[in-house]
Amino acid sequence: MSTRKLATTAAVMVTMAACSAASVTAWLMVTSPTTLALAVNGGDAQPLAEIALHALYAAIAHLVRYL
Repeated sequence: MSTRKLATTAAVMVTMAACSAASVTAWLMVTSPTTLALAVNGGDAQPLAEIALHALYAAIAHLVRYL
């Protein structure tokens, strides 16, 4: 694998992770602003992770039921 392809792959992966984090944060701002505000104020990411993982689980469950 060439250096150019490796660099491109790494850049795409970083971009996808950043976009995913931004979209989850925006979704949390709309769906549960109080939890987000308390987590940011307290510096604790656990409630945010729990909500995000629960939503991801629900989305996968709906997808599996659809298939």
